[in-house]
Amino acid sequence: MPDHLKRSISSHIKNLLKGFPCVALLGARQVGKSTLLKDLLPKAAYYDLEKTADYDLISADVDFFFRQSQTPLVIDEAQSLPKLFNGLRVAIDNNRSQNGLYLISGSSSPALVKSISESLAGRVAIVEISGLSFDEALKKETSHFYKDLLEPKNFSKLKRLYSDKEILDLCMHGSYPEAFLKRKNKIFYNSWYESYIKTYIERDVRQLFPNINLDAYRRFISMLAFSSGEIINISKFATALDVSQPTIKKYFEIAEGTFLWRRINSFEGNGKKRLLKAPKGYFRDTGLVNYFLKILDTDMLLSHPHFGRIWEIFVTEQILKNLKPEFINYDVYYYRTKNAAEIDIVLDIGRSLIPIEIKASSGIKSNQLLALKDFIQEYKCPYGLVINNGEEVRQIAEKIYQVPVGFI
Repeated sequence: MPDHLKRSISSHIKNLLKGFPCVALLGARQVGKSTLLKDLLPKAAYYDLEKTADYDLISADVDFFFRQSQTPLVIDEAQSLPKLFNGLRVAIDNNRSQNGLYLISGSSSPALVKSISESLAGRVAIVEISGLSFDEALKKETSHFYKDLLEPKNFSKLKRLYSDKEILDLCMHGSYPEAFLKRKNKIFYNSWYESYIKTYIERDVRQLFPNINLDAYRRFISMLAFSSGEIINISKFATALDVSQPTIKKYFEIAEGTFLWRRINSFEGNGKKRLLKAPKGYFRDTGLVNYFLKILDTDMLLSHPHFGRIWEIFVTEQILKNLKPEFINYDVYYYRTKNAAEIDIVLDIGRSLIPIEIKASSGIKSNQLLALKDFIQEYKCPYGLVINNGEEVRQIAEKIYQVPVGFI
């Protein structure tokens, strides 16, 4: 990823380094963590634990390594050496009054968060790094939409930042930095995703779970792509792959823990309506979904029967990528009643529930607002949102605002 491609989360991480001895950047492979590490602390000593020389140097005697190393210190792919974390805790406690000493990263390890939480509790801030957001990929300013999320009266001040063509291009090619930046080279682009899945399964998953049936897990990943955006049906997966339901549950845990898949729980609330309780989920990167579905360009994407579902994933991820720096604590759900009334996502932010419908169309019919209206009334929400491909920001019903995707 080129040095000039700035990550909007950088300032958030720099602030955390001022308040914590250690900051850990977690995320899927190839989302740009290594480049971000070097950009944040360019003068610090940098070690990559996937390099044999660096691994051997540190693993030989972790405590000695930290004692003789100058800070600040950057360590990439920390999940490769689990015993690193106990040594890091000792090093931090020996100089507890100092912040910004260590910046580490990790990927593809469900056990990594547990290791960090147990060994470095109170000493580390954890930041999840996702693929490129709109502003990063398209090199434009960040929308004020997220800062004003609890102040809908300010939505009228929003301006369009991204064209429909730019956004559709990003939806088509995904948010992994290298793949997106080299998307015009079709041979490289298609080979990149093929190589990514091959490396993910044959190296990462094999290393982390040596007893796993790689062929079954590979077929599971392919099935996930076609099921992205659907309510999770464990029995359906188990039958199709001819494995047990506990095995499928383990596969879902692996996919989620390696940052490939996002699980969204159902909103249960305390209202009178009977609600579905099963979670739904999706591949976090729409480029990866399109690769499995063999969608080759934006024309195919627009005409594909799964386009509405892909678009919902794409917009949902954009919202969640930008929420974290603004609202440290938030929860996201989907809402569906037994009578099939549905809302794509419900954000629980600062004691406020904000229901959001995501549409690929440019408008919305009045009958499509019924679920939003009922939810707003039942749960006393400050307002609801429709994010679509409209032309302008406007209020379209009582307490319901339309914000086109080009404005967020």
